[in-house]
Amino acid sequence: MRANNDSSSSTLATDAGSKKKSLDDIQNNVGVLLKTLKPGDITNYPKPGETCTIHYDAYIEEDYISGENPVPFDSSRKRGECFNFCLGAAQVIEGLDVAVSKMSLGEEVEATIPFPYAYGVAGYPPVVPPRTTLIFRVELIQISSSTDN
Repeated sequence: MRANNDSSSSTLATDAGSKKKSLDDIQNNVGVLLKTLKPGDITNYPKPGETCTIHYDAYIEEDYISGENPVPFDSSRKRGECFNFCLGAAQVIEGLDVAVSKMSLGEEVEATIPFPYAYGVAGYPPVVPPRTTLIFRVELIQISSSTDN
């Protein structure tokens, strides 16, 4: 569901409960919150199996909320290189798959990803502590099918 607030919109779904699910199940049941920072073309949305090209900055929620100039723990922008992945193929954390699947081409969002759909109970030591919610600032730059050259 999309709700418009001034110049931003949000998408909210509720917690799924089980560990591994299909992308459709995850899209409909995960508590991933999207805040639109820049609207996309609202026409072209990625489908499972397509390659998505994104730029992202990944933050620990606590650092992002409390800091004036939070530093991402991972960033394609800082590397100066876009990141490519196949949507729905478990190549990224589940919450990022969900976020990108809801974005249209050119859209930029701030995605809040709860720990069950990020790095889980264990985290990703030493970078991401256990049970950590993440914030991703993501821009969907390109969508390619396997038949595109």
